[in-house]
Amino acid sequence: MVHVVSISQKGSKSTVNEDACLALPAKGIFVVADGVGGGPAGDFASRTLVNEIEGRCASGENPEQDLLAAIQSANQKIFHAGQQPRLNGMATTVAALVLGAGSILVCHVGDSRVYRLAAGRLTALTRDHSKLLDRGGESKKSVVTNALGLRDTVKIELNRFDLEPEDRLYLMTDGISDVVEEQRMAELLGHQGSTSEGLMALVAESEALGGKDDKTILCVF
Repeated sequence: MVHVVSISQKGSKSTVNEDACLALPAKGIFVVADGVGGGPAGDFASRTLVNEIEGRCASGENPEQDLLAAIQSANQKIFHAGQQPRLNGMATTVAALVLGAGSILVCHVGDSRVYRLAAGRLTALTRDHSKLLDRGGESKKSVVTNALGLRDTVKIELNRFDLEPEDRLYLMTDGISDVVEEQRMAELLGHQGSTSEGLMALVAESEALGGKDDKTILCVF
């Protein structure tokens, strides 16, 4: 049996929560998205994505193909809606996985991440589509280089990994991963309490370290 626990919390710099997440355990599909563009625009982008995935995948017969088709379709919808002045410049990241028999397909665009926790070790299964811009002095800003809605087509990075029954998978937005070091993540997620307590501790840690962005994390085990 597949178990899912998730938390999504608005950050202090946001007027609305621009993150979104989706779990379709019957299809083995799990998704987090981080909207870009501020307020209604970022919220529109991330929710357009998860709504498209749910609409296409919930009744589909091929989870992997259905997920990829839904991401491309959502990209088209976000890109075209973004031609409106109030939504101009919006986009969204996506980090998603499809559970198979002994393996997973990881799909991602942008800097939301997928991690695997196995034997106390946390390993990133994605690499950020972003770059650091030097703002002078010691100030640097991470800028996403690939996201849904920026162009009329989107390049999705795909990777397949083996999976053991005791492994835990975590999908999260950069409101957490930009703030909390991976070693500290492993400590908090690997503690002896419940899964939800571990997720809440991680969100609380990102808040304590000054993270102002929206925070979403989804655990699959």
